[in-house]
Amino acid sequence: MSQLADLIRRYDRPGPRYTGYPMPPAWTDDFPEPEVLAALDRAAAREDEALSLYLHIPFCPRRCAYCGCNVVVSPQYDPVEAYLAAVTKELDLVCSHLGNRRKALQLHWGGGTPTYLTAADLKRTFQLFKDRFAFLPGAEIAIEVDPTFLEADQLPALRELGFNRVSFGVQDLDEGVQALITRGQTWEHTLTAMRQCRELGFEGVNLDLVYGLPGQTMDTFRRTLESTLELSPDRMAIYGFAYLPSIMPFQRSIPAETLPTPEGRLDLFLLANEILEKAGYVPIGMDHFAHPNDPMAKAVQEGRLIRNFMGYAVSAGSDLLGFGPSAISNVAGVYAQNEKILSKWEHSIRDGHLAIHKGHRLSEDDELRRWVIHHLMGHFELKWADLQQRFGVDGPVLFADAVIQLEAEVPQGTVEVRPEGIFITHLGRRFVRNLVQPFDAYLAKLSAKTPFSRTV
Repeated sequence: MSQLADLIRRYDRPGPRYTGYPMPPAWTDDFPEPEVLAALDRAAAREDEALSLYLHIPFCPRRCAYCGCNVVVSPQYDPVEAYLAAVTKELDLVCSHLGNRRKALQLHWGGGTPTYLTAADLKRTFQLFKDRFAFLPGAEIAIEVDPTFLEADQLPALRELGFNRVSFGVQDLDEGVQALITRGQTWEHTLTAMRQCRELGFEGVNLDLVYGLPGQTMDTFRRTLESTLELSPDRMAIYGFAYLPSIMPFQRSIPAETLPTPEGRLDLFLLANEILEKAGYVPIGMDHFAHPNDPMAKAVQEGRLIRNFMGYAVSAGSDLLGFGPSAISNVAGVYAQNEKILSKWEHSIRDGHLAIHKGHRLSEDDELRRWVIHHLMGHFELKWADLQQRFGVDGPVLFADAVIQLEAEVPQGTVEVRPEGIFITHLGRRFVRNLVQPFDAYLAKLSAKTPFSRTV
């Protein structure tokens, strides 16, 4: 692990996740709605191509001190009705420009806590999508779930509807850590939810852990890792905690002295890598691991990974439609992000307008660089002949500066620069976010003022 530790120290710096390119900090505020409507009209012409769909359900019954998601803390259920009315109208606004293009290959519900909705409202919400889109055989229909507030009838309802993948937030199983992050999730919560998922026959169950949390030690995190592995999750995400109290004031409830030191944080991450690899899990990028039998592990081995605003995927539509506050769409060469504030989003939708907060129309150069970045992140290689055939460009000439930067990484054993192209090594796959940065034309202007998450 000493080589990995040295590389982490080298590569651990803020940087984009490249779920898209360019990322939202480079987009334009007050992006014009007609641009998005025109993109939807263009997308409608490709009616045989499948779509990816995302719904942001922002509600949470309480605020967890570690969380950086766009949430609405509402102990009362009252705001749900107005939210669902707005979702209905937003779906209708978008679909009115889609014509007959209604096939869907991917649906993801995130938040917030999507299972804040009752079983009846989960069914009602899914019906909104089912009435407007046709889900193809093999479509991934996924949802994020907090086991702490899970009712006994919710997972059965989701399975009956056709959901086939669930992601459970666990973060850490230690009671002391749970108290410091104001979450209160017990081992029994997690175990009960996992058992219910297996009994119901969900095809995939993911667990999310966080390292660098307050009160976390090597011993407590080891117990968390070993306990969660007993549950045999299909995928594991190991995220680094971003402590940003100046940007997220609610994090001030966490005493800074309870956080691990930078060295301790690195040790926690190395521990997770060691334990998961010994258990046979396949690393995907820096912070995801898949069971060797999971389709994503096989996609990694075969160079078939797909990257979009929902992260890594095995299959996805050629366009992504995002619904709900803060949701992102990627349609026919246009990115658009919805208003983040629930009331602003609802008000715009009620007035019959898409609630666009910011957006970006991709240039030819953007399209080219996005393909390069996502191709490297999914295939871990870039052959100049493929670039010439697809875009008609001379890669070594166009990306001469990027090649020079990557040649400097060759001695680290993370990348090979050959006459025929660029090849990320097995070791380098963990640092793929760093290794694609030389192709980012916006990063130098954004780095100083943009609070990107750290790559480790």
